Amino acid sequence: MGSVEASIAGTDQSDGLTDATPHAVTLSTFYLAKTETTYADWIAVRTWAMDPARGLGVDDFGATVGAGKGDTHPVQMVSWYDVVKWCNAKSEREGLTPVYYTNDAQTLVDRTGNVNVTAGQVKWGANGYRLPTEAEWEYAARGGLSGQRFSWGDTITHAQANYNSSTSYAYDVSPTRGYHPTYATGGQPYTSPVGMFAANVYGLSDMVGNVWEWTWDWYGNYGSGAVSDPRGAASVSFRVLRGGGWFDEGGLARSARRGYNDPGRRPSAHGFRFARSSLP
Repeated sequence: MGSVEASIAGTDQSDGLTDATPHAVTLSTFYLAKTETTYADWIAVRTWAMDPARGLGVDDFGATVGAGKGDTHPVQMVSWYDVVKWCNAKSEREGLTPVYYTNDAQTLVDRTGNVNVTAGQVKWGANGYRLPTEAEWEYAARGGLSGQRFSWGDTITHAQANYNSSTSYAYDVSPTRGYHPTYATGGQPYTSPVGMFAANVYGLSDMVGNVWEWTWDWYGNYGSGAVSDPRGAASVSFRVLRGGGWFDEGGLARSARRGYNDPGRRPSAHGFRFARSSLP
């Protein structure tokens, strides 16, 4: 995606829900995965990173960290800390420059423990994998539209996303209610394989529903002024999640909706998709 300028937050308030102060944001070029990270991809990278022969010392992923209903389903039950270490491992596995470090000199790669990496410990221009910032995620989710709840317009149905349909929101016009009838089988989580729903105009699938997606940012208030490449609050208590999940109602899946959680939590509806600042 190229450099863009758009009002990305709080612009779909016709439902009476205000998520943030609308403001202009300019973003540098970035790249975002077309789908949420699959369980198969998670396992492949995790296994590689934990191999003692690598000498990376990554032993705290653990065999039980990360779950998935199937290889093509999104990984879930991953914490923010897990995901950041996984992104670094994927970078190293592919011979790319890791993005996250544990020191300001950016010489110690974040591989173990639960480290609250600061913005100054991130090589933002590296070609490795990382989480999208909250602003990048919202720009991508909107699919070039402004002032609408979703990338396709203002209403939502089960034909467009995997979510929990209800009558709580007038714009949820799905003819089927409750969990998605196609995927509410075999016990929870009721995730769907990635890419099952139509992609937005940027070619991105499941920006609505399926699993919440971790982003880089700490959860904090937005300002009202124009900003370039915002990276969130300096440090608070929670990291931002976006997109809603299979368990949640349509109102939580709007492009402007902000979710948050403790970065160490691993709920059954939390996953991610990776981003990159540059390509080799």
